[in-house]
Amino acid sequence: MSDVFFLSLPKARIAYRLYENPNAETDRVCLLLHGAGVAGEITYSPMLPYFTQWRWMLVPDLKGMGDSFHHHGEEDPVTIDELTDEVDALLAHVEWDDFDLVAYSLGGLVALNLNYRRSQQGKSKVKMALLEPASFDRENVSTLMDVRLKYRHASKLIRETGDVELGVASFMDGVSPNRRKHPVAEATTQSRLAHRPFGFAYALDAVTDHVEIMANQPSLRDEMIAASDQVFLFSGELSHEALKQHYELLNQRNEAWEHKTMSACDHSLPFQKPRQIANHINKWFSVG
Repeated sequence: MSDVFFLSLPKARIAYRLYENPNAETDRVCLLLHGAGVAGEITYSPMLPYFTQWRWMLVPDLKGMGDSFHHHGEEDPVTIDELTDEVDALLAHVEWDDFDLVAYSLGGLVALNLNYRRSQQGKSKVKMALLEPASFDRENVSTLMDVRLKYRHASKLIRETGDVELGVASFMDGVSPNRRKHPVAEATTQSRLAHRPFGFAYALDAVTDHVEIMANQPSLRDEMIAASDQVFLFSGELSHEALKQHYELLNQRNEAWEHKTMSACDHSLPFQKPRQIANHINKWFSVG
């Protein structure tokens, strides 16, 4: 456990935790970004005890999730650029410029956007481990946009009908259609995502809106990929075949990228195999 700290920004009050590993093998630091709807501590606390490479680990809650709120306290739409701005401001606040990055789902898109922005500013590029990052689900961006419309439907169900259970189920059916529907696992996922349902819905929309920008600017995702020098991609064995095929293609096309499919996992892989994933991450960041 760690104390919760808060950073007040123009459009948000951002919660974050700093974890120290006094037995770390290096003095390096790492930023860890969570996915839509689930706070940073819940996402990463099962992995943290197994990380060996970092002295300090920074785990924020993105706005609309966990303990991070808009200043007025109500849930509101967010954008990927806004979330990136706020992560960038937090990094400046803790005075981190040289760091590693681990990110999941929505956080993966924020991580890619942050790294892309840094490369445009002439800053050093960030070595990353990304767990099924949003926006890489399909090779073709138009096809990806079709997939995202299912998530738009899920977010509308939550916001317009208030039926959180139905909206979360719709999202899960879209993101993990081949998952093993164990009642306890389903209930746990429902509970995690229902904590701040409107924040979750707006986070889903933020990704869909950004994919729409990519669809209208076909070079944008390619530039984002080109700016990312060293990336370890994780996929779940039970995730969509087209997602895994795209990750393999990215692995083949980019010399310093790797791809690992985790057996018996779906999109919820950080909650399913945290220790194994942490071990792969340790190995990835111990080289180079």
